Amino acid sequence: MKLTAEKRTQTGTSASKRARAAGKLPAVVYGKAVESTPILLDLKEVEDTLREVGMNGVFEIDLEGETLQVFVKDASSETFRPRLRHIDLLAFTAGEKVTMAIPVYITGEETIEVGYVSQSISEIELEIAPAKAPSELTLDVTGLEIGDQLLVSDIELPEDAELLEDLDSTVLVVSPPDDISDDLEPTTSEDEEEVAEPEVIGEEKDEEGEEAEESEE
Repeated sequence: MKLTAEKRTQTGTSASKRARAAGKLPAVVYGKAVESTPILLDLKEVEDTLREVGMNGVFEIDLEGETLQVFVKDASSETFRPRLRHIDLLAFTAGEKVTMAIPVYITGEETIEVGYVSQSISEIELEIAPAKAPSELTLDVTGLEIGDQLLVSDIELPEDAELLEDLDSTVLVVSPPDDISDDLEPTTSEDEEEVAEPEVIGEEKDEEGEEAEESEE
């Protein structure tokens, strides 16, 4: 899949706004053999391509007659809607290994009857040829119980991939369900326990009357 890229003749916030209004996506492409170059791509074509190959997928761009193999190294999206604002494309040559962040997903979570899965690592970095990089990695938690955990070493890696993470790092743990019983217990302060006796207005008036009579005497 090849997308047509055009070099940006104007950069800056105003130029980027005009480009987006025209359906273009500001981007930059760079690599060992490619000088960092600001470019414009068709937004819809990029979205369709990434939907097909994934965010880590490899595709081609045509930049002024030169075909480059690229993948998305970084991306930023709109604040209030899932639309791309800018992407960084890393160009590479055949056989070249690069650092890629691969997302880690969990399967089999519905089989855990007691407790829940708490995931602390959502992606890992690999040194790998982009063409061989998976779009995602998975960990199966079927049969795990409270207290069980899975480490980076439990992830099955693709062939020829070099792991750039600590093998002993915890990816996930099965935690016990939250106990909210303590939160539901009523709390009573000492001030609330000492309830003031109600003031009897009639008695006060009687006392005042008696004091007045005594003074008249």
